[in-house]
Amino acid sequence: MRITLGEIAKLTGAELEGDPAFAVTGAAGLEEASETDISFLENPRYASLVASSKAGAVFLPPQAKGTADRGITRGSAASEAVGAAGGPRNRFYSEQPKWCYAQVLMLIERERARPEAPGISPKAEVHYEARLGKDVTVAPFAVISARTLVGDGTSIGAGSFLGYNVRIGKDCLIYPNVSIGDYCEVGDRVILHSGTVLGSDGYGFWTDPKTGKHHKIPQIGRVVIEDDVEIGSNVSIDRATTGETRVGAGTKIDNLVQLGHNVVLGKNCLVVSQVGIAGSTEAGDQVILAGQVGLAGHLKIGSGAVVMAQSGVMSDVEPKSMLFGSPARPHREAMKLQALFSKLPDLFDTVKELKRHLNEVKS
Repeated sequence: MRITLGEIAKLTGAELEGDPAFAVTGAAGLEEASETDISFLENPRYASLVASSKAGAVFLPPQAKGTADRGITRGSAASEAVGAAGGPRNRFYSEQPKWCYAQVLMLIERERARPEAPGISPKAEVHYEARLGKDVTVAPFAVISARTLVGDGTSIGAGSFLGYNVRIGKDCLIYPNVSIGDYCEVGDRVILHSGTVLGSDGYGFWTDPKTGKHHKIPQIGRVVIEDDVEIGSNVSIDRATTGETRVGAGTKIDNLVQLGHNVVLGKNCLVVSQVGIAGSTEAGDQVILAGQVGLAGHLKIGSGAVVMAQSGVMSDVEPKSMLFGSPARPHREAMKLQALFSKLPDLFDTVKELKRHLNEVKS
């Protein structure tokens, strides 16, 4: 890829201070970038890296020109570091430098993508009752079952399985070895990474109180993934016992996440790696679940709530609240308790000393 800074300015809308004819061929972090790379700064903690960077161009927040924003204020050490001598001569200024950088990465990704003409591999198995839209790609050893519909421009990776009566929208990217169970529905522009399973059996059993034997409860529902969702690798989303397990539009799910039967996630949620959500829990829009969070079943998580890493949630969560700990508590309360816990050894020693003095007085 070779793109001029003038073209990048037009693409991103960022203000260019430098040579519009200068061209870059790649992108990298401030420390790794070469003279032909473009980089970015968003976090003021790393502002000092700009002056020593060899990048050919860099996206910066507008405070680098002396305006106050996001913690880098005029005259601050960070502002001085950004504006120091040296570093990239070509500079872009934007309120969203990371997003500008991401747009350049999209160009590079498209350029590097392996050329693959749409079509069905002779090694794929497509049932005669399946219906594929225009410009669909089906890689070797993929299986598309009867009465399944695949929208225009969708790519299905090698070894992926689409069950009976599945619906896949337009312009989806399904990586190799994805499994989509019967009756599941996937919206438009969805990305499913390798190893992910949609529509696996929900974990439902009835235990006979007399014998202790566990009897399987049939799971006859489905999974619905709305538009613009991205799901990482090795994610398991169970189909509903009855009805739907649903992931709302724009939600992004990291690798190694488990959603139980009848779970509902709202729109534009962020679910980080190793989160587990038990059956029938419902989360509103723009909920953030950090790494290794566990949610018990049948809960209501309000819109805008944030649950911090490794927290265990046992009860409903109010909208826009921030929780931490196990069991999860309001963030400030949890931090106070953590501070008190660190003082317990000293408190124990104090109590032990008091007991010793009391015993001496009694004797």
